[in-house]
Parts: sequence; C-alpha cells; structure tokens
Amino acid sequence: MAVTVRLFAALRDAAGTSQLEVDEGTVPRIVAGLCERFGEPFATRVSVASGLLNGQPVRLDSDTVARDGSELALLPPFSGGSATPRLERRLTGVLLAGSLLVPALLALGLYNDRWAFGLVVIVVGLGSLIDLHMALGDTAARTVLPAALLLAVGPALLVLLAPQLADAWIGGAIALTIVLTFLLTLASPRRHDTAAVVGSTLFAGLLVAFGATALVLLYDAAAAAQLTGVLALIGLTDATVTLAGRRAHRPPVTRLAPPAVVVATLAAAAVWVGTDRPDSILPVAGFALAAVIAALVTGRLRAVLRPRDTTVSPRPALLIGTADAVLVGAPLAFIWLQIVTAGAMF
Repeated sequence: MAVTVRLFAALRDAAGTSQLEVDEGTVPRIVAGLCERFGEPFATRVSVASGLLNGQPVRLDSDTVARDGSELALLPPFSGGSATPRLERRLTGVLLAGSLLVPALLALGLYNDRWAFGLVVIVVGLGSLIDLHMALGDTAARTVLPAALLLAVGPALLVLLAPQLADAWIGGAIALTIVLTFLLTLASPRRHDTAAVVGSTLFAGLLVAFGATALVLLYDAAAAAQLTGVLALIGLTDATVTLAGRRAHRPPVTRLAPPAVVVATLAAAAVWVGTDRPDSILPVAGFALAAVIAALVTGRLRAVLRPRDTTVSPRPALLIGTADAVLVGAPLAFIWLQIVTAGAMF
C-alpha cells in the first residue's frame, strides 16, 4: 500500500495529474518530494496551499505522518491565486526597507561611540542568527542555540571588550563552540538529523560571526565617514539587486550584476568626489566591489535558503532580507582596507 495524494485546481494543472501514490512519510517530506518531482510552478502554488489528511485539516509544515493507505488532499487557494503576489510584494517591501534600515541603525551607533556601535552590531547579529535558523528549518534550534549564539557573537564581543587579547582567543573560542555544537546536537532527541543540525548551526554561526567581527574591526580601522559610506554602498546595492530580482522569477546572476555594478559605481564615485585625497579611489573602489559581491551572494541566499522538507514560504527574516548583505560585505570591505593600508606602507 501507499499514500494517495489528490491534487486540485491549479495544483492539478501544474502537475498534469489529479492523483498519484507516494511512499509514507511526514506531510512536509511528501510535499517536498512533489515539489522536486514537478518543479515550478507547482512549488510556488503549493506554498500557499492547504491540506486534508483522511478528510481532516493538516498543516503542510507539521510533523504529521501520512501512513500507508492514507489519503492526502492538497488544495490551493480558490481566490484566483492572489495570495502569492501579495506575499511577494510584501516581502519585497520588507527587503527594500531593511536594505536601508539596518545600515542606518549601524551608522547611528557609529556616530555615538564604540560601545553604542558594538551594541547595535550584537543586536543585529543575534536577530540575524535566530532568523537564519528559522529559514534553514533547524529542527533542533533550541538545543543547539547556546552554541550558535556563542559562535555568532563571541568573536565580536572579544574584539569589543578585549581587542588586545582577541587574536589569541578567537581561534580557541571558535573551536570550543564547534565542539559544543556537536555535544549539544548529540543531546538532541532527533539524533538522526545530527549532520543537518551541525551543518546549519555552524553555517549560521560563522556567517554572523565573520560579519559582526568585521564590523567592529572596521570601526577601529576606518573613519566614521568612511564606514558610513561602506554601509550605504552595501545597502543601496542590495536594494538594487532586490528590485532587479523582482522583475524576473529566479533571475540569474548575469541579470543582477549590471544594475548592481552601476549603482555601486555611481555611489562610490559620489563618495570619492567628496574627498580631498586623490589616493582615496582605491579603498572606495574596493568597497564598491565588496558591496556588489555581497548583494549578489545574498540575493542568491534568499533563493536557496529554504527548507527542503517544508512548504512554508520564505519569510521576511532579518538576515535573509536585510542584514545579510552587511554581514557578508563587511569582511570583504575589511580585507580590502587591510590590503590598501599594507600597500601604502611600502
């Protein structure tokens, strides 16, 4: 025996069939298998669908198991499918607002003092970490969250509190949190997901750690106006990529790169014209390149960081929608600033 899946309306049209049989499993896993099998536009339509398991309502993101002999009915909205465009418009609005809001908050802390800036960085990092865990569909987020928090904000706190000891301690702190991640994952009741939980925890923690630490280091290495310019470049370029991505479904990088380069170049030129140092073109050009790379990379993240075993639509999460480009672009900007500074010494 097997699980009978019945498809209705737009889902039936997208799949080309009204009924099929699949192996038993959890509802999210069954739906994820259907998405892989039928692709688009089935995956988009099923993201706003509802379900009936043996005639009873069931959430498509729940852990309910559909046993052999069960019948799972998938029903899309019958209002003409307007829910998806509304969700996409709302998501795009949040992405655009966040692309400018997060750099603005960081700049606000920047023009107060080091502690205020560090506090904003930590808050942004913590929010980003939690949202990234949700976007990755981490089933054991509560168990491993202490390790993820330590990994994400530990290095930045060391640089903020004890910069003279940071070089010696950061490596050990990262190693300790990696070991702690494995130990906490083994304590999770869902041990069969160990590899996925460890991988998602380390990915989320390291991404936030690199970005938050680089922001604090940039505060110490760059002038306030220079760092504000970096944040503005990243934010504007990310907003441009978001707008360009809205015009086409899953646009390739080749479509997003030209507008990103144009906006970053114009913004960088405006910053350089306002300076009185002819050699300032080198750091500004590097910052513009960092902004473009960060915007393109994180634009791709928004498309791929989606749980494979759930049909929940992408949410306007902080990391996926706003601070992502800042956290990716900050390490690139810091590395370029170090290269330019080292070159000026010779």
